[in-house]
Amino acid sequence: MPDRDCYNDNCLAEDVSALYRPRRDRFRVGFRIFAGMKKLPSVLVPFLALLLAACGETDPDQADPSPALSEDLVGTWETVTYEVSYPSYMGGDTAFVETIREADWGRRYGVHPPTTVFSADGKLKRTHRMRSGEVANVTNGIWKAQGDSLFIIEPNITYTYYPRLEDGRLELTGLVDQDQDGVRDDSFRAVYRLVGRTR
Repeated sequence: MPDRDCYNDNCLAEDVSALYRPRRDRFRVGFRIFAGMKKLPSVLVPFLALLLAACGETDPDQADPSPALSEDLVGTWETVTYEVSYPSYMGGDTAFVETIREADWGRRYGVHPPTTVFSADGKLKRTHRMRSGEVANVTNGIWKAQGDSLFIIEPNITYTYYPRLEDGRLELTGLVDQDQDGVRDDSFRAVYRLVGRTR
C-alpha cells in the first residue's frame, strides 16, 4: 500500500523530482570542487616552472665524470693494495677475505705488483711479473668509463667498478664475481698508483 493518497501526475512528478535531487546536489558539490581547481593552475604553473628550471641546471661539479676519467686513466698503473671479501667462496659455505698489501707482493708472493696499462683506444693489458722480472701472466681486455662506472671486460668476465681518482691514485670498488662462481657477491677494493703516462 502506498504511503500517500496521491496518484495524479503532480504527485508523481514530485516523487521523481525527489529521486534526482540528491544527484543534482552532488553535481553542485562536484562543480564547486572543479571551480576551486581552476585556481590551482595559477598556483601550480609557477611552482612547476621553478621545479623544471631547477632540474635543468647542472652543477659543474656534478657533471658526467666519464670524459675526464677516460683521459686521466690512460697510462700505466701499479696495484698497491688489493682486497676481496668472499661471502661464499666458489659457491660454497666458506667465507674469507683476501688482502694483499703493498709489501706483500714481494715478501709473501715473490712477485712485483701487477701493472695495468689503460690505452686511449679502450684496450687494457695487465701484466704479472715474478721478482726476477720474468712475465708470469698477461691478461688483455677492454675498458670503458661511463657515468660513474668503469667497465672492464676480460676473457670470460665483465667487471663493473666505481672509480675514485685523486692525485695519481685510483681506487676501484664494486660488487663483482671475483671467484667466478657465477654470482656477483664478492666485495672488491683495489688501490692503484700511476707510474707512467701514455698519450
